[in-house]
Amino acid sequence: MQPISGDISAKDIAKRQPAKLAAMEAHYHTENGAPLYIGGIVDNEKQEVNYKIAIPKALSFLAFGDFDAEVKGLNDFPENERPNVAIVHYAFQTMVGLGTMLLFAGVLFFITLSRKKEWFSKPYFWLLFSVMAPMGFIALEAGWIVTEVGRQPWIIHGIMKTKDAVTPVPGIVYSFYMYVLVYSTLTIAVTWLMNRQIKALNASKY
Repeated sequence: MQPISGDISAKDIAKRQPAKLAAMEAHYHTENGAPLYIGGIVDNEKQEVNYKIAIPKALSFLAFGDFDAEVKGLNDFPENERPNVAIVHYAFQTMVGLGTMLLFAGVLFFITLSRKKEWFSKPYFWLLFSVMAPMGFIALEAGWIVTEVGRQPWIIHGIMKTKDAVTPVPGIVYSFYMYVLVYSTLTIAVTWLMNRQIKALNASKY
C-alpha cells in the first residue's frame, strides 16, 4: 500500500506545495514533460543535478497524470521562499531508495517461503535481513526530513513563516532538556532490559 499512498501524497504536494516538489526532485526550471531524477548530486550554484538518471516525462505523469503537464521549477519562487534543495533531494532519494529495497526484500522473503526454503538455513540470507532491519526507521526519518525541511520557510504554507511562529515564552529550552533526559533514560533502560532478556534466553538453551 505504501507506493499507492506515496503517489497520492505526491499529487497533493504538486498542487498544494509546488516548491517542495521542485526541491524533492531538484528541478530548477519550469518545463512541460518534466523528467524524474533518480540519484544525482545537487549543484545549487549552477542550478543543476549531476550524475543523475533522468526518466523522461515521468515526473509530470506521477505528479499530474499527464506526461506533458507543466511542473514548476524552483526559479518560479522567490529565493527566500525556497527550501534547502540538497537536503530535501537527498532525503527524498534516501526514502524512496530504502523503500524500494525493503519492497524487494519482502518479495525475496515470500519467494523463499514458497519456493526456496533451503535459503532459510543460509547465514547470508539472515545477514541480509539483519542489515535491512533498521532501514524502515531510516526511511521514515528521511521522509520526515522531506516533510519538515521541504515546507520551509513556511509553517502554514503561504500564510505564516516558521520564524514568525517561534514562541516568545522564556525558559522553553528547559522542556527540551527534560525530553532529552527522559528519552535518554528510556533508551538506556530498554537497552539494558533487552540485553538481559537475550542473555536469559541464551542461558535457557544450555
